[in-house]
Amino acid sequence: MSKSAIPSETDAVASGVPERDNRRLKWTVVAIILLLAGALGLKAWEERQTADATLLAGLEANSRTISASLAGHAGTAEMAMRLTSDAGASRSAVASATPGVDVVMSLEDARTAPDDSRLAAAVPVAEAMLASGDRIGLSRQGDLIVATASPDDAIILALAPTGTWLPASKAGTGIFVTDTHFSAGRMLPGTGGMRPATGFRSLGLFSRAATGCAPVGGSALLVCSSQSTPLFTLDDLVRLLIFGLLLAAPLLVILGLMNRLSAAAEIPFVEPVEEVESDRFMSPVMLGVRAGYWEWSDDSSAVYLSDAASELLGMLGDGEITIDEMLPQVHPEHQQRVQAAFRKGYKEGWVQTSFVTSFQPARWMELRGSVTTNPDTGANVYGGVVLDITERKQAEDRVKAAERRLRTAIEGFNGPFALWDNRKRLLYWNRAFATDFLLDETLRPGMAHHTVNIARAGALRSEHPSLEDPQTTLLELNTERWIKLVERSTLDGGLISVGVDVTENVRNEEELKKQKAKMHKTALDLERSEGRERELSRKYSEEKAKAEHAAHTKSAFLANMSHELRTPLNAINGFSEILSNELYGPLGDQRYKGYAQDILTSGQHLLDMINDILDMAKIEAGKMTIDPQPIDPVDPVDAAVRMIRRKAEDKEIAVTLDTQPHLPEIDADHRAIRQMVLNLVSNAIKFTDAGGKITVTVEQRGPEIYVGVTDTGIGIPAEDLPRLATPFEQVSGTKDRNYEGTGLGLALTKSFAEMHGGRMILSSIEGEGTTVAFTLPISGARELVDESNARDVA
Repeated sequence: MSKSAIPSETDAVASGVPERDNRRLKWTVVAIILLLAGALGLKAWEERQTADATLLAGLEANSRTISASLAGHAGTAEMAMRLTSDAGASRSAVASATPGVDVVMSLEDARTAPDDSRLAAAVPVAEAMLASGDRIGLSRQGDLIVATASPDDAIILALAPTGTWLPASKAGTGIFVTDTHFSAGRMLPGTGGMRPATGFRSLGLFSRAATGCAPVGGSALLVCSSQSTPLFTLDDLVRLLIFGLLLAAPLLVILGLMNRLSAAAEIPFVEPVEEVESDRFMSPVMLGVRAGYWEWSDDSSAVYLSDAASELLGMLGDGEITIDEMLPQVHPEHQQRVQAAFRKGYKEGWVQTSFVTSFQPARWMELRGSVTTNPDTGANVYGGVVLDITERKQAEDRVKAAERRLRTAIEGFNGPFALWDNRKRLLYWNRAFATDFLLDETLRPGMAHHTVNIARAGALRSEHPSLEDPQTTLLELNTERWIKLVERSTLDGGLISVGVDVTENVRNEEELKKQKAKMHKTALDLERSEGRERELSRKYSEEKAKAEHAAHTKSAFLANMSHELRTPLNAINGFSEILSNELYGPLGDQRYKGYAQDILTSGQHLLDMINDILDMAKIEAGKMTIDPQPIDPVDPVDAAVRMIRRKAEDKEIAVTLDTQPHLPEIDADHRAIRQMVLNLVSNAIKFTDAGGKITVTVEQRGPEIYVGVTDTGIGIPAEDLPRLATPFEQVSGTKDRNYEGTGLGLALTKSFAEMHGGRMILSSIEGEGTTVAFTLPISGARELVDESNARDVA
């Protein structure tokens, strides 16, 4: 071995320096890689935490919306129970009138229910609610419970299945209600087992569930929204791939540098590495809670929309869009509102508005956000969320509709009504309260109860507190009306004032007192003098005789006025008919012809009524006579039907004449029978609607001829049948009072039938039709008239 082949100490030292530098460089590279990997891991963890926080915030926002809707349903049920209980309605009516409620009963009745029933499960919850002052509770069988007090201080419970007041859940999501009174720690009972109040729980090796809760106002309930998510989402995998590439790029650079340094250690080389930052996207979970993210800078006209925000506005994909391009997605009536919100946000630093989308199905959206300053550019950046608030709006609309119905009912109440809070401050009053007490210019919300009582004193004449009920007062107004004012406490410590007009009752009571006093005085007078009683009896007989004479004189006068009343009417009818038919040439203006026709129609109607009245007067005065002659009974009936058929056809009513063949002749007055049939058919037409049917029947029944008129009209109540054959009587209180007439048709028919020796028959079914008939003896009418004339001569 030569000397030159043995390394010297100087060479060893020279070779050791690069080796130490290489080792130092390697450890430095390893440290850099570990630091970079740790930084990327922390970045991934931060983004995952941010996504989880966004998801939980969306779930909590959804829970708050559902909580407000649930409280609104409970408030509607409570108000309905109070008002219907005050009005005395049945509990089944309250349950059917309140959306979602299927059971309404008292707490005492619930305590008697079977142990395993829904009502028994509601009892301990209701008792706990009363002890803690809660408005809403939840039973272990899943029923929502609303409690209120009735006017008799009984506790009324309303039960509604939880699902009826909660929105439907989508796939992968869940909504449930829990009661903190029956929870342990932070774990709350709900469908599917124990769930955390707000946070995440594991569903298995590769999935987990997020739960966000919100309290229900006035109760110990929580409304929770949950959503299942995979442990590793596609976004997580993409994020890991990006971070792997970010880690691999400097690693490859460093390895390349190390290779170069190992080949030429004397050449220092530093390769600058540029950091790459990925854009952040809102989590797809925002789609599940119907919310999205937006961002806008005041130095730009473009608005950045996330995927969820873009989908809520009816567009696809995230990205920037100008405000003018976004406006077509807003309903035309709300576009100016959105523009004004952005202009106002530019000045005040915050944006908040709501609008309806222009595409179908239309949805309500709420856009809100605030301003931050970009430290790099100094520009103001507005960031916020877009929320779908359609369900909240619908719940608010339902509550407002219920309030409008209640207000309408209260305003329609003709008595005074006022509502006071627990400090006896005025909250609401109807128009009758202000009008009756002359407080139109005085009342305002917040007035004290005693102040209103002082102010109403000017409208009162007297005030009488009830001895039986200290909360009831009888008020006499200056308008001579009497109001019974009742005041009752509400469950929340407020007060309700309701007044009822009892003027008629007070007057009747006063009149009764006067009548009793008068009767007592009369009795005393009768006891003092029997002679006065005889004198009163004699005066009564004289007055009765005078009245009978006056009635007879009246009937005789009407009978004698036949010619004087009919003659001018015949002239009026004749001349008006000439004018209406224009027999001597046109009248000129068509209105004259119409007026002439109106005069003719009115005159004919007046003549018919006068004829009926005069005929009835003649009958009562005994001056009406008939002239019986042998006639075919069908002949006058057929004549009457032909005369009135046109009137029935004008009203689209079918008239049928049904006669029995080979009827015997009878002794009867042709005109009287025709008049009777005309009266009956005219009445049938009057009370039969278009499309109805009238049947006129003529047949022999034993020794009599039966003539009947049957219609399909409105019918007559059974209680009104006995009095219809009385002169001037008509059925009142029903739709038939809308028809003209004197009420003499049936009375005349009955009188004419009895003058022939027959009778009138009346039967009816309300709503189905009426049959009015009369009978005529086949023989003997002439003998009846001769016998009547003989009695008159005698």
